[in-house]
Amino acid sequence: MKANTFESRLEYRLVDGLALQTPVVLLGNLFLAAINAALFWERLDHFYLLMWSLSLLTVGILRWILAGTYHRYSKKLLPSLWQKLFAFSSFLQGLAWCFLCVYASTLLDFKGITVLVISMAGITAGAVASTSSSVSSFLSFSIPTLLPIGFILISNEDTNIRAVGFLVCVLFLLTLRQVMTINSLLRESYGNGIELEKSKDLAEQLSKELYKLSTMDALTLIANRRGFDEALDREWLRARRTSSKLTLIMIDVDYFKNFNDTFGHQVGDECLKTIAAELNQFARRAGDLVSRYGGEEFAIILPNINEADALIIGQSICKKISQLNISHPTSKTAKVVTVSVGVYSAVPQRMEESRQLIRHADHALYQAKADGRNRVATAISDI
Repeated sequence: MKANTFESRLEYRLVDGLALQTPVVLLGNLFLAAINAALFWERLDHFYLLMWSLSLLTVGILRWILAGTYHRYSKKLLPSLWQKLFAFSSFLQGLAWCFLCVYASTLLDFKGITVLVISMAGITAGAVASTSSSVSSFLSFSIPTLLPIGFILISNEDTNIRAVGFLVCVLFLLTLRQVMTINSLLRESYGNGIELEKSKDLAEQLSKELYKLSTMDALTLIANRRGFDEALDREWLRARRTSSKLTLIMIDVDYFKNFNDTFGHQVGDECLKTIAAELNQFARRAGDLVSRYGGEEFAIILPNINEADALIIGQSICKKISQLNISHPTSKTAKVVTVSVGVYSAVPQRMEESRQLIRHADHALYQAKADGRNRVATAISDI
């Protein structure tokens, strides 16, 4: 699957080259068409030259439409099908030049044939640059452009003309070799680019995973202190810009040292994990964050929450934790694990820094403990 994906991306890159070269291809064809029409206007049938020019222009328009369609709907078809479509458009362009060459070669003298061959050599040399990303497109263009006139000239009785025909065939072989070399280099270059992009994407993904791990508490799988600090600073700045409330809830497990002494640290860890999972239910909006602040202490950041709603949330937290019915026989508050909650809400722009929010929420938490634990206390917003 990975190989197929790589090949697909590589082939799309090569087709991109064909599509991007379309303006150059059309301008080159139209420019040489105008020169040939002017050079042979007095020596060839006017109607034929006009019809030939019109056919070349029509093929050019079709090629332009094809390139535009590819830019808009490239992923709708496989790259191999796009390559065939571009190769077919190249064949039509080569066929148009073939009609001129075959027709003109029967009416022109050696000098005129030489001029015609120079034109074909020039447009084929241009095709080396514009179709090197697809050998099939180059062949589709160069075979009808060069080989028919080459064979016609080789079969001519005039030695000089036969020599020109031989040179045309040699030119075809040389340009084909050059295109194959360039195509090989392009494939290698694009392939290296794709591998580099894959390595970059993988590095970015690993970086994100490492960052996530560095901001996550390994035990409870919620944000750790670093994650909390970064989130608080981020929400603080956002709330200050919008002049909105920012609430911080500090939570401490009551008599948790006694719990650990009674049941052991392993059971204590399981208790913290259970509480963390329950607290996560209170952080469902974008910007909300539950974190382990340290030891048995947790913190919840709640943007756009006023004091009244924050107090209700704090009360719900106390109720939910006690309803877990985690036995705590050595607690001086209840026979089950309970928590004390401190709540503080403020508009950040009125404060100097986010640490003041922590200080006031901590003060509220200490007040809840002093009032008997298993309850919620709020600090008065005096800033």
